[in-house]
Amino acid sequence: MAQKPLVHVDHVTKEYRLSQERTNARALIPGRRGEAAESTTFRALNDVSFTMQPGDTLGLIGHNGAGKSTLLRVLAGIVEPSRGHAVVNGRFASLIELGIGFDPELTGHENVFFAGDIMGMSKAEIRGKYDEIIEFSGVSEFLDMPVKRYSTGMCARLGFAVATAIDCDLLLVDEVLSVGDFEFQRRSLERIREMNAAGAALVLVTHNLWAVNSMCERVILLDHGRIVVDGTPAEAMKQYIGEEPTTELDPEAGATFEDFRVPPMIAGKVEIDSIEAIPEVIRSGEAITIRAKITVNEPCEGVLVMSLFTSERAVYAERELGPSDFLATPGTYVIDAEVPRVPMATGRFQFRIAVLPQDDRHLDQVFPAALAVASAEMKIDGEVMARPGLKLQTNWSVQTAS
Repeated sequence: MAQKPLVHVDHVTKEYRLSQERTNARALIPGRRGEAAESTTFRALNDVSFTMQPGDTLGLIGHNGAGKSTLLRVLAGIVEPSRGHAVVNGRFASLIELGIGFDPELTGHENVFFAGDIMGMSKAEIRGKYDEIIEFSGVSEFLDMPVKRYSTGMCARLGFAVATAIDCDLLLVDEVLSVGDFEFQRRSLERIREMNAAGAALVLVTHNLWAVNSMCERVILLDHGRIVVDGTPAEAMKQYIGEEPTTELDPEAGATFEDFRVPPMIAGKVEIDSIEAIPEVIRSGEAITIRAKITVNEPCEGVLVMSLFTSERAVYAERELGPSDFLATPGTYVIDAEVPRVPMATGRFQFRIAVLPQDDRHLDQVFPAALAVASAEMKIDGEVMARPGLKLQTNWSVQTAS
């Protein structure tokens, strides 16, 4: 007998009725009404069908209003389809709006149990996971404070910690990782990968196409509620942005940094503790410094590289590698990559620093994995001054952290 799919979405359509009353002079006379309300129908999802098996990783991409979040809410049971059926044959955890299950008048401690109960966890299960939840959230000092006094980041951390404490078969994630600081985002991505490695399937809704390409083996591109592409990340992104995801456009640099995942067998040898862009906002043509704090736990050989990404694709891979001698000596180091002039268009960008395993082929190698990786966002204001494929003259420096 064939195994039931974990997720079965069968010809799902979701429609919303939009009503607007037309007013006229008669409506201003006491006892009179305006003309009858005019009704229109908005179709957020249009005949969507697909299935998923345990352990699958699926990304949902598309422009605003394409139906991504609506589809995720249908899977979570928050929204009822107008037609068709959506069935999840297992337990799911929903990371759609972190902290949505919190009562602002209750303390952080009380909300762990309150939100956990709403998410379907038993009291015994919550108690068993309590210490893990608090440690991950990093809000132990504020547990007796009402949540209404928490910052957005604190609520996000506690909400994420509760949601991911559930032993689930399916994880639903909707752009929640855009909140919180760098360390929270890094640990959150690690937690999601750990849950997937343990067998949980993943549905990820995001505008960050690098995250989709990095975490998902399958991507659905939605447009006006319809499935346009259901295939590999390359197939979906070629249709979405007109090209396959690329990671290096400098023809003189042979390295192609295809995958920045850190395999379990080498995880922990090198850790990137923090990374920041200084300053976070510049004008096109100005200088910027990317500063990373890196801890070497075990002596190793490797190469330090930097790349510059937009949300859709990499536009630059550093040809001049960063310092690597420090990797041979355990300790904590501050690495600065100063770019004297950034001739890029206006927009938001992401610098990524990775420590990659050393190889005799050097820049001719295709790196399948990394020892460590981290990224920092920056914003550029100004006119377009260059196109993708540029070279940047980067000045690297390294010093022991104080």
